[in-house]
Amino acid sequence: MSSQPVEVAGVIYSSISAAARAHGISQHGMEWRIDSDAFPDHKRLPAVRKPTGDHLVGRALVEPERWPFDGDLSRRAPVFDPNITPPRLVRRVGWLRCMLCSRPHFSEDVVGVRICFECGGEGSVPIGRISDLEDDDL
Repeated sequence: MSSQPVEVAGVIYSSISAAARAHGISQHGMEWRIDSDAFPDHKRLPAVRKPTGDHLVGRALVEPERWPFDGDLSRRAPVFDPNITPPRLVRRVGWLRCMLCSRPHFSEDVVGVRICFECGGEGSVPIGRISDLEDDDL
């Protein structure tokens, strides 16, 4: 139970071993003092419970909302990783033209995903002619 906080002579330490190092005695000697009635100013404190929440598990990326196509292919929205301080830019999203069919499609990564769904890429379904895919082709 060395991870339990202790109070020694009015000073709070995070663990028995930290208190022992500060006072220049062994950890076993500090444990004996804490458990002994001869040292009333040495006592264990209640264990500090670690709070649960999103700081113990990675927070989700900040994804911008997909906006309707307005003809502007130059608009880009950043996607940030909030687990790093300051938040790091992970990728950019936006509308761009497919490299194969030249129809506009929304890409979740404008640098890495340049081909629309109908042409075999990972982009969204492009704007333009109705899909040539049949239900049984899926």
